[in-house]
Amino acid sequence: MMNIINSSIEDICIKGNIYTGQKCPVCHGKMIFNERGRNCFCKKCNVPAAGGYYVRFGRDICKRFQNNIDAAMQFLTGLRFKTDEKTYNKRDYQKDFPLGFATQAEKWLNIKKSTVKPKSWNNLNNYMAKAIKAWHQANVKIINFAMIEDFLFDPATTGNDKTRSNIKSCLNDFFTWLKKRENIPVPEMPDCNFELGWRKYTDLETQSLILDQIKRLTYHVNKKIWFGVELLASYPELRPDDLRRIAEADFNPEFSTITIHTPTKKKNKFKVIKLIPEHAVTWKSLKNERSGLPNMPFFRHVDGIKGCKAESIFGEKYLYKWWIKACEALNISGLDLYGGTRHTTTTELARIAGRDNAKKATGHDTNRAFERYCQAQDNTAFEMAKIIAEKKKGGNVHEFKKVEKSPEEIKE
Repeated sequence: MMNIINSSIEDICIKGNIYTGQKCPVCHGKMIFNERGRNCFCKKCNVPAAGGYYVRFGRDICKRFQNNIDAAMQFLTGLRFKTDEKTYNKRDYQKDFPLGFATQAEKWLNIKKSTVKPKSWNNLNNYMAKAIKAWHQANVKIINFAMIEDFLFDPATTGNDKTRSNIKSCLNDFFTWLKKRENIPVPEMPDCNFELGWRKYTDLETQSLILDQIKRLTYHVNKKIWFGVELLASYPELRPDDLRRIAEADFNPEFSTITIHTPTKKKNKFKVIKLIPEHAVTWKSLKNERSGLPNMPFFRHVDGIKGCKAESIFGEKYLYKWWIKACEALNISGLDLYGGTRHTTTTELARIAGRDNAKKATGHDTNRAFERYCQAQDNTAFEMAKIIAEKKKGGNVHEFKKVEKSPEEIKE
């Protein structure tokens, strides 16, 4: 037996209509759309229109189709269908593309600008610019797995696996934000597998040789060049950009500590480093040799260096350049500043004092309960620095696997 489904005409959306700007060429009367005739006709003369079609859908939409009546009918049918299934959203059809990818991407980037660091924002902006070039103002609702996969693996997007993974992470963050803001489902993301490279590290003997070479190259130029690298090699919690953020007033001679108020990769936190006695003595000596105002950067240029303004802060890669020069003088290749200082020291600490102590010394302890209940820093990093100072006798360069960054670290 055939099942007959009864549906009331009241359940079917008949909102909207097709109009034409043309008048009847015979009587100059108005022309009315006839769905069966698939055109607009003069009621008196029955003359068909030849163009000037546009669709009105309530007060929300008025879209022109010139001479294409079929496209106008298809568009109107789509609007009615969306209304019937209760997915109609007038913003999908507005001229300023409020749900267009480019529009939403710009909003997201504006919000990100105040939450991530400038360098990280520049990366995000570059990734989204590539996506905007590919998708323009495509409605964010229609961007799916296939579109994302085609974009990510297009040679014009990138040929680098790591960059491709970063772009995927950026897009995932964008669509996650869009779900919270517009209640639009996050599209499935394609797999972007890449093999992590290996960062080179060395041993304490080779590290000491490089430090001695830096001292020979720079001590007569600016003693703080050698001292900065020495600190990076002794306190793995320090990062190169942390040194640039230390001001004259951040050293406490009473407790032999330095305080970094806006440390690298830390938000709304400060970092306190307790110096071993020999480093505290050196700090005081350098401070006395060239005193400065409290807010002046401690690691700054002196007079007489070509291309460097006196009292200006060290450049981002200033210590790195001297590290490379020292390595070249010693015929050591492929060992960067980060690998030769922080990674080397951390690896040696793990061997000497155990992984947990090394983890504490690097500042990678993420125990939230500990951070909540104890704001003071323990002496682990200080004790580790003492160990390193005592063990610096030692020269090979080893391969050390890079730690993969999380999406949050990539965005910062």
